[in-house]
Amino acid sequence: MKTHTVERLELGDLVSMAQCMAIDADAFPYASAHFGLRAASARVWIAREEGRVVGFLAGRVRRRAMHVEGLAVEQSARRRGLGRTLVRASVEYARGARLRAIGLHVSVSNHAAIALYEAEGFSVTATLRDFYPAAAFGGEGDALEMTLRFAG
Repeated sequence: MKTHTVERLELGDLVSMAQCMAIDADAFPYASAHFGLRAASARVWIAREEGRVVGFLAGRVRRRAMHVEGLAVEQSARRRGLGRTLVRASVEYARGARLRAIGLHVSVSNHAAIALYEAEGFSVTATLRDFYPAAAFGGEGDALEMTLRFAG
C-alpha cells in the first residue's frame, strides 16, 4: 500500500496547482475550484502519494464559516481513505480557527460522497432543485446542501 501525506497547498506551488486542476477536470463536469486565483479566503489541502498530488479539498472562508468548493481524488487512488483524510484535515483547521461551520453542496446522485460527509458529521440542511446544469451529473441537477456545525 502506498503511503500518503496531507498538507496545505502552498502559494506559488504551480506544479501542485496544475495537478489539482487535472484531478478536478477529471472528477467534475466544470471547474469546482479556482486554484490559480489565490484569494486570502482560499484554503486548499492536498493529498500526495510519492510526491505527486492525488487529491484535494478546496474551500473558501467567509464570515467565520468555510464553504467546500470541491473535493476530488484521482480515480486510481480512490477507496483508500484519502477523501476522508482531506475532510478531516479541513475540519481540524476549522475547529482550530474557531469557525462556526463548514458547508458544501453535493449532487444527490453522488452517494459515496454523501455517505462520507454524513459519516464525518455533516447533515443535510436543504435540497436545492436544479442547482447544477442539466448535463452536469448525468442529467441530475439537484444538490444537497450539507453542513457541519461547531459548538460555540
